[in-house]
Amino acid sequence: MTASHNTVEVLPSDPPISRNWIRRAFPLVFAFCYASALVYLPVDAFKDRDNYFVYANYSDIILARYAAVGLVSFLANEPIWLFINIILSQYFYPENVVRIFVFSSAFLVAWQLLKHNPRHAIWLIIFLISPQVIKNHIIHLRQGVALGVFVLGYFAGPRWLRISLMLASGFIHSSFLFILIIGVAVWASASLRSEPRLRAAVLILCFVSIGVLIGVVSGELGARQALLYADADLEVSGLGFLFWIAMFVLFLSAGASFLKENIFAFSNLAFYLAIYFLTPVAGRIFESGFFLVFQAGLGLPGWRRRFFLGAFVLLTAGQYAARIGQPLLGWGI
Repeated sequence: MTASHNTVEVLPSDPPISRNWIRRAFPLVFAFCYASALVYLPVDAFKDRDNYFVYANYSDIILARYAAVGLVSFLANEPIWLFINIILSQYFYPENVVRIFVFSSAFLVAWQLLKHNPRHAIWLIIFLISPQVIKNHIIHLRQGVALGVFVLGYFAGPRWLRISLMLASGFIHSSFLFILIIGVAVWASASLRSEPRLRAAVLILCFVSIGVLIGVVSGELGARQALLYADADLEVSGLGFLFWIAMFVLFLSAGASFLKENIFAFSNLAFYLAIYFLTPVAGRIFESGFFLVFQAGLGLPGWRRRFFLGAFVLLTAGQYAARIGQPLLGWGI
């Protein structure tokens, strides 16, 4: 009689969580947490929120007034933004309409940037919490919504969808029409077939001309912004100009191949510097294309990338330090 031996079946252990799965899930998880944190801030404690309550209540009246003036005035005064408010107001109270804008814009921007640049997640998180970006989801909600739509279009696959979404963003916030004009100018300049720095010089001359004409053209079109900024003083300290002109020189020094690959982002920075002292809306236009400039900075070679990122961290820290002691870091009422 042979002795029986008890055998223990060894089951394979559960496979470790795939790093690829984590990489795919992280953009969604962070974007949800980022947007949720912003949406749970007090809805009526920030600047300009009263205006967004007005939009949520009376966009149908506002839209009708622009339409009564004419088609050009109708198109120049962000009709898609007004349509979105009209639709949402049918189902939600004004406070919840504002919360929807905050959540959707913050989620879309964070999700798309992290999804398409996973290797730079840490730097993009710093970018997302910088004052120039986060205020689009706190006080400049219309611009934040437009930014979400533009970013979604910028990274979209089908060309028709990409163009449609990017164009739609300009009728949510008019600053994106200028980003599209920059894009068209970049596309048109490709026919020059010249050295990238010469191409950049031609674009800058074009941008200065546009800057001079911004106020005149917007006034002729009957745009809301023309009245809003007509009597505004150009309160510019020059510090922002000096910082970004240093980054402009840094981009130029990175070589012709870098400029060729990042000509759209470089042109957004050049446009900002060209019109900085010409119009008070320069900063708002730059903020709309800011993510393009930051993405290009992440692609700088060698020490230039380290310098760019270090300077940006110092800029962000300095901006927050200057806000300490102000209501809700300067965005509160």
